[in-house]
Amino acid sequence: MASHFKQSYTDDFDREVKASPMASDSITKLHSGEGARAFSAKPKKRTSSTPTRGILIGVALAAIVVIAAGFLLFRTILGDKPQGVGDGAPGAAQEEVQQAEVSVDPATGAVDSGTIEYRGETYSLVALEGTSAVVATDESGNQRSLFVLRGTPTCVLFYDGILLIPENLPDGWDVISYVVGAESQASPIMKDGEAFKGTGEIADAHLEGSELVVVDSAGTSTRFAL
Repeated sequence: MASHFKQSYTDDFDREVKASPMASDSITKLHSGEGARAFSAKPKKRTSSTPTRGILIGVALAAIVVIAAGFLLFRTILGDKPQGVGDGAPGAAQEEVQQAEVSVDPATGAVDSGTIEYRGETYSLVALEGTSAVVATDESGNQRSLFVLRGTPTCVLFYDGILLIPENLPDGWDVISYVVGAESQASPIMKDGEAFKGTGEIADAHLEGSELVVVDSAGTSTRFAL
């Protein structure tokens, strides 16, 4: 006797299917008759950055050497000798600050001048057509005129490559400055942004450190920062 059974299916829980994190290129299609095969992901080899870092350090050191060599070559071209310990620094300091006395005969205009020596040339004052002129004389004795003064010079001072000539004028006094080797024009020294002109006559002029001090006939001192 045939019996009939009624079958019922009940899902007691939901089945959750998750995708495998395995990369798609690691999956191989199975053919008929083949069983399941397991695959393992091969770790990627890490490349060391040590050789690259060494190359960069070498390039940086080479660049530093090239820059240093270029700097020394540039200073050599300009004629500046790098100073070392005990290589004549006192002589260089003596060359930067000098003073020479000057006297002018009021009757004849004759000039008796001391000299300033700087970088192979001698600077002094001479009489020129009734006035005083500043001239430069090289080691071979060749002389060239730099500029002519309007007044009567009292002395010649030299500070850090600059000639300073205090002079008495008919209506006061001033100081003429000239930068040696710069092919510049001689001009009155500036104070507070303007060409300075003092009253009376110059009694004394001298250097104090980085300042020029001019004392007039009334005893008033005027200081110029150089």
